[in-house]
Amino acid sequence: MRLVIATLLAGQVEAVRHALADVHVTRLSIADAHGYPMAGPMGASTGAVAQLAVMEIAVNDDFLERTVATIAGVMNLAGRGQDTSGGTTATGLYVLPISETVQIYRAVRGPEAI
Repeated sequence: MRLVIATLLAGQVEAVRHALADVHVTRLSIADAHGYPMAGPMGASTGAVAQLAVMEIAVNDDFLERTVATIAGVMNLAGRGQDTSGGTTATGLYVLPISETVQIYRAVRGPEAI
């Protein structure tokens, strides 16, 4: 079991969500976040706060590769994190191990709870 965390531009959320649905990954959480752009060309940064989203998806190991590949593919197609001010916003994709899951409303534990 793994937890996939993607930080992406707010404008990428719907494209990623639809692409994940196409590979049968539909249970996920999305939250708003704020990011600070890295320096753009010539080291200049506007200091403006970029609107980001954080997507969290718990998957069993058999869904891990398709989930990561789908998110990475959409993020690359969407301009590799370009923000509107000319700088680049740090976007990322992280995979963490999950040692235990519990689905509270059914009292189910382990991979079946995902």
